[in-house]
Amino acid sequence: MVETSTLRVAVVGAGPAGTYAARHLLGAGDGTYADGRVALLTDRAIEVDMFERLPTPYGLIRGGVAPDHPEKKLMGQLFESLTRRPEFRYFGNVEVGRDVSAGELSDWYDAVIYAVGASDDPVLDIPGADLTGCVSARQFVGWYNGHPDHADLAVDLSAERAIVIGNGNVALDVARILAHDPEILRRTDIADHALKALERSRIREVVVVGRRSHLHAAFGCAELEELGQLEGIGIAVDAAELALAGSPPGLARRKHDALVSYASNPSAGGGRRIALRFLTTPIAIEGSEKVQGLRWARTGLVDTASGTRNLDLAGVSDVIPAGLVIRSIGYRGSPVPGLPFDEVRGVLAHLDGRIRGCPGSYATGWIKRGPTGVIGTNKKCARDTVRALLDDAAAGLLPTQRSLDRATLDARVRERASAVVDLHGWRAIDLDERRAGHLENRPRRKHTRIPDLVSAARAGHPVGPQRYEIIVIGSGLGGLVSAACLAASGKSVLVLEQHEILGGCSQVFRRKGKWEFDCGVHYVGGCVPGSDSLIPTVLRGLGVEDRIEWSRLDDDGMDTVVLPEHTFRVPTNWDGFADNLAQTFPADATGLRNCVAELRLIGEGADRINDVPHSVRVVLPLARRPRELAVIVRALEQPIGRMFDRHRLSPKARTALLSLIHLHNTPPSRTPALLVAALLRHYFKAGAYFPTQGGQVLAANLAEVILSHGGTIRTKARVRSIDIQAGRVTGVTLTDGEAIGTDIVISNADAHRTFLDLVGPEHLRRRTVDRIRAFRRPHSIFSTYIAADIDIAATRPATNYILHGRYDVQTTYDMLDHGQWDPRGWLAISSPTLKTQGRKHFGIPGHSSIEAFTAVPAEYEFWGGGDPMAGPSYKGSPTYIQRKAEIEASVMDRVLDTLPELTGHIVWQESATPLSHERFTLSRMPYGPENAKDQIGPGRRLSVRTEIDGLFLAGVSTVYLYGIAFTMRGGVGTASHVLGRDLLKAFWAGEVISDRASLPEHGPGWDPFDVCRGHVRKGARGEQQFAATITAG
Repeated sequence: MVETSTLRVAVVGAGPAGTYAARHLLGAGDGTYADGRVALLTDRAIEVDMFERLPTPYGLIRGGVAPDHPEKKLMGQLFESLTRRPEFRYFGNVEVGRDVSAGELSDWYDAVIYAVGASDDPVLDIPGADLTGCVSARQFVGWYNGHPDHADLAVDLSAERAIVIGNGNVALDVARILAHDPEILRRTDIADHALKALERSRIREVVVVGRRSHLHAAFGCAELEELGQLEGIGIAVDAAELALAGSPPGLARRKHDALVSYASNPSAGGGRRIALRFLTTPIAIEGSEKVQGLRWARTGLVDTASGTRNLDLAGVSDVIPAGLVIRSIGYRGSPVPGLPFDEVRGVLAHLDGRIRGCPGSYATGWIKRGPTGVIGTNKKCARDTVRALLDDAAAGLLPTQRSLDRATLDARVRERASAVVDLHGWRAIDLDERRAGHLENRPRRKHTRIPDLVSAARAGHPVGPQRYEIIVIGSGLGGLVSAACLAASGKSVLVLEQHEILGGCSQVFRRKGKWEFDCGVHYVGGCVPGSDSLIPTVLRGLGVEDRIEWSRLDDDGMDTVVLPEHTFRVPTNWDGFADNLAQTFPADATGLRNCVAELRLIGEGADRINDVPHSVRVVLPLARRPRELAVIVRALEQPIGRMFDRHRLSPKARTALLSLIHLHNTPPSRTPALLVAALLRHYFKAGAYFPTQGGQVLAANLAEVILSHGGTIRTKARVRSIDIQAGRVTGVTLTDGEAIGTDIVISNADAHRTFLDLVGPEHLRRRTVDRIRAFRRPHSIFSTYIAADIDIAATRPATNYILHGRYDVQTTYDMLDHGQWDPRGWLAISSPTLKTQGRKHFGIPGHSSIEAFTAVPAEYEFWGGGDPMAGPSYKGSPTYIQRKAEIEASVMDRVLDTLPELTGHIVWQESATPLSHERFTLSRMPYGPENAKDQIGPGRRLSVRTEIDGLFLAGVSTVYLYGIAFTMRGGVGTASHVLGRDLLKAFWAGEVISDRASLPEHGPGWDPFDVCRGHVRKGARGEQQFAATITAG
C-alpha cells in the first residue's frame, strides 16, 4: 500500500546541508539529471519546517565565506527559492537543547534531519595554545563575517606579524583578509567592527605555516593563484622548501608552478606580504601571558621515488616572532543534547545517515561526515540522507505516532522560544542590512548581535512594488525579440537578466583586448537582405535589418567534415551535397542521392506548412498534397535510421548524413528525419552566414529597439519567483527581495526553471508538473576557446570543421547516456576569423580566435559532484580538475591535427565545462529539451501560452524549437499571442513596427558589446528606501 498522508519533517540547520536536504524533500527542480530527466526522490506530499539557532539562515555562506568572495555566496539563493514554497517554514533563533529538545522534535514530527554543521575546533596539542592572542580560524572567520558568537572576539592586530597555522583554503582566506587593503574590504559585507580593527592594524606580514609539503597542501590552485593577483601584497615562498618535496605529480603541477613563480619573484607587491611556509611543524607557541611567537621544527611528509615518507631533520628549528597566531586546522562537530555523539570523529553517531538508537532522526553535512568537501558536496550528502529517510518511511520504519498539524507545531515552537524569527522576519533583516549597505555602496551592513537582529526582524516593513505592463525574464534572443516587438508596439516592458551581459547564446566574451569569442552563434541560414527567410524578416519588421552586416561562408563548403577514412565538404545546396556524398562514398551513391532527395522533399515541404506549430492546423496547407503530407508526418514520427534502412545505406554513409549532429546533439536513435531535413533546408535555401561583428550584434540591436521605445533593461537582476495569485500572474520577486508588479510575464528561462523553480509545482496541474519533469534534456557540451597570434584566414576558406572519430555515431551517445565521455565523439571547430575572412571589428589584425565544442555528460557525478550554484569551489575538486584537463588535452590534440599551422602560435586557451555553463547561465544543457521525435510537434513541445493566466514562454523550450532563426521567430510568436495579432504575417507583408528615427546612430566606434552591458541597477526597493531615509533625516 502506498502511503499518501503528508510527511512532516524538521530540518535543524539552515546552512548548505540543511538547505539541500529541504530542497530534496520538496522536489526542487535543480537535482541531478539521470538520462536527461529530473531525478525526484518522492511523489509523496511533504512539509518541511527548518530550525536555525541564529535569526539568520545560510550557515557558513553568511558566516564563513570570505567577504571578498561574493561569488561563493550564490548558495544563499537556493535557500531563497525554498521560501516561496507553501510547504516550507522557517523558525530562526530557535536552538535545539535551549528552546526545544531533540526528543520534542521527534515527538512532533515524522522525521528530523540534523544539519547543524561543525561549530567547534580540534585541539592543537602544543604548549602555549591557550595563550591570549591564539585564536581559531573558525572564531576569526566568524569575527570578520559578523557571526554573533564571535562579534566580541578579542583580536590583537598591534604586532607587525601574524601567523596562520594550516595550509587549506580557510588559512589562505584568513591571510588574505589580514593583508588586504581595508579600502577594498570597505566595498564588501565585512562586519563593521572587523573593518575598523583592520583599518588600525599594524600587521605587515602574515606567515602561513603548514606541516606537510606544498604538494600535499590542502588549498586549491585557484585560491593559491588568487594571492598573486592581490594588489599591493607580496607573496614570499622559500624555494628550498619546495625543493625538499621532490617532483610534483600531474595534479599538483599547477600548484607547484604557481609557488615556483612566487619564489622567483619575492619582491613583488607593496608594503604587506604573505609568506607561505611548508614542512614547518609548530611545536610550541612562545610567550608568557600572550603570544610572542611560534616555535617550529622542520618535519613533514614528502614524496620520494619509493613513495611518501616522513622527513625529520633533527635540529632544524626556529622561532617566528608574532603577536597573533590563528589556528586553521579544521572544524569539529559539537554534541546535540539528547543525541548520541562520536567523540573520536566529532560527528553524530550514525549509520548511513540514520542516527543510532533514534528512529526517525537523521544527519547530513559536516555533522554526518566531518568537515570534508566543498559547499556543493553537501548536495549528494543530503540526497543520500533524504533517500534513507524516504526508504524508512516507505518501509514503515518511522515512529508510528502521528505528527502534529502545522498550526499546533507553530504554537508549540512559539511557546518555547520567545523571539522566533520567521521568513517575514528574515526578509526584514535582509532588507534592513541591504538598505544600510546601499547608503555606503556595499552589499550589506550586517547586524552582528542577536538583539539587533531580532529588533530588525520585528521592525521591518515591505516596500510596495513598481508595475510594468510586461516583464520578460531572460535576455536570450527569444526574450529580446519578444520584448522588442512589444516595446515597439507601445507596451511598457521590463527585461530582467541575471547575467551582466545581454544576449543569452548570442553573447560574446573578450580576452586581453585581442580576441573575441562567440558562445552560441556560429552560423545561421538565409540571411540575404530583403529575403523572406526568418532572420531577415524578423529584423526587417523591427527596423534593424540594414544595421547588421553578414559574412557568407564558403558556398562550396560551409562545413568540412573529417571522418576516420573520408573527408568531404558540405556545400550550401542540395545537388552539390548529393554529388559530394556520392563521390566520397561511391558504393552508396544511389542510396545517398535518393536519401538526399527525400530529405529535400521533406525540408521544402516543411516550408509550406502553416506557421502555427502549437496546433495540428500546422499541416492544413498540405491537405491537397497527401503524398507530401504523409512523407512529412513519417519524417516526424520515425527516427532518421528508418530512412537510412529504406535506402540501404552503409554505416559509413549514414555517418556522413549525420555529420551535422552537433547542431542538435540528439542521438540518432531519437533524431526524427524531419529535424535533419529542416536543418539542411535552413542552410541550403540561401546559404550560411555569420554576423560580421559577432553574435552580440543581434542582442545589441534588439536592445536598442527596446530602449528607444521606452523599455527598461536591467542586468544582474535575478528573479527568485514569478508571483501567482488565484491562478494568474501578479508580478515577480527578485533574489534581493524587490517585488515588481505586472499582469504579464514572458519567461525566456528553460521550462524546468520556469515551472519548477520560478512558478512552483503548487501553482500547476499535476499533469503539467509530470510533463515538465519528464522532458529529456540533451547532453551538454565542453567548449575550448583558443587564441593564436597568426591569421588562419590567410590560407583557409570560410568553413567550419566537423570531426568524427568513429563511424558509429550512436556509440558516442550510448556512452553519454551512461555518463561516459567519448574521446572519439564529434568535435566542431568554428573560427570567427575564418568566417569573416579576417575582417575584424575588435582586437588587432593578424590574430585568430578559434572555438571548439564536443559533447560530454552533464551529470554532477561525472564532474566530481560539485554544485556551481554554491560558487566556483567545484573547480577545486580533483575529479573536476582531472576530467577538464583530460578533455581539454584531447580537444587540443584534435584541433592541432586539423589546423597544424597553430602549432607554436597558441598564446591563450580556456575551456568551459557544463558546470561553467550552469554557473553563468543557470543551465548545464544549452540546447533546451532534447530534440527527439517524441518531443517535437503539436502537443509535445510547450505552447508559448501556459495554464497560468498572464504567463507566456519564449525560447528553446517552446514549440518553435531551438536555433537562432527558430528562437527569434518564436519570440515574434510569443509577442503575437500577447498582442492578439500575427506579427510575422505583418512583417512578411512589409510592415515595420519600430520608429526607425528613434534608433541611435551607429558611428565608426559603435560596439555591440558596450550596448549589451552596463544595465545594472540597484533596484527600486533600495532606491525607494534610500529616498525615504533622506526624507526622514
